[in-house]
Amino acid sequence: MLLLVPLIGGFYGWTCARGPRFLESWPAPGPNFTDWKEVTPGLSYSRANLSEPRPLKCHALRIDLQHPEIEVVAAARPEAVDWFTSAWPSSLLRSEGLLAVINATPFQPEPYLPGPLVKPDGLVVMNGWAVAGPSGNLDALIQSKNGTWSLQIGQREASDAKLAVGGFLVTVASGENRGERHPQDAATAVGLSADRRWMYWLVVDGRQPGYSEGLTPKESAELLKGLGAADAINFDGGGSTAMVLAGGWTGARVVNRPRSPVISGFQRPVACVLGVRRRSDGGSGVGEPGRAN
Repeated sequence: MLLLVPLIGGFYGWTCARGPRFLESWPAPGPNFTDWKEVTPGLSYSRANLSEPRPLKCHALRIDLQHPEIEVVAAARPEAVDWFTSAWPSSLLRSEGLLAVINATPFQPEPYLPGPLVKPDGLVVMNGWAVAGPSGNLDALIQSKNGTWSLQIGQREASDAKLAVGGFLVTVASGENRGERHPQDAATAVGLSADRRWMYWLVVDGRQPGYSEGLTPKESAELLKGLGAADAINFDGGGSTAMVLAGGWTGARVVNRPRSPVISGFQRPVACVLGVRRRSDGGSGVGEPGRAN
């Protein structure tokens, strides 16, 4: 029995999986997000333990796009155009020296462990290089080479893009909620303020009865509007949904509880992530926000 303790601890450290639910500490269920708490200059965290329309555990990051030390990047391990080596979001955070990451572009197939090749379902541009082509029936988040951020409805070749990550569909356009009323699942979504000063990341766990039961694209859009977004897009969701912050004894901490058929809190390997980097030192070191595990 004593031998199991280091083995279990090593497994959780290696995968950065969340610990048991009973170790989590949450505010009492209610209708609001907590106040923003700075975790490093230019990056703030908030969370919510919502009781309506159903139990929802929500995590949000607010990124100051005008902060001189903060840069938003795409991170992946492309092997060839349209083919990436799958990796845990936490592994991409550590290997690229990032402050925070969320899962981004949808992909196929869906491996349980990192390593197999996967094909992104949509656009991925890293530092001006297109490493995955567009999917015309899906939308994308784009940063042009002059630094302007926008949402592209109907993906197409982005020759002027410095960064692009494909998602599913735009859910908020100029303040209008365009989100669909189904399906209900875990969600990863990104919003932009009207003046493009702020970027908002939202991660909500799903299909975990009594803990966090998921939400629809329309509901996630409404949450992002409440945080301050005027435009928003849904990224890959379901079992891929993950938010990871730098810090802790493993160098990475998964703040949400990914839905997994293997073990609760176990990340799914993904094709690519959207990340935040500190320009001066590559992103090493970030304080922990309000502790959720």
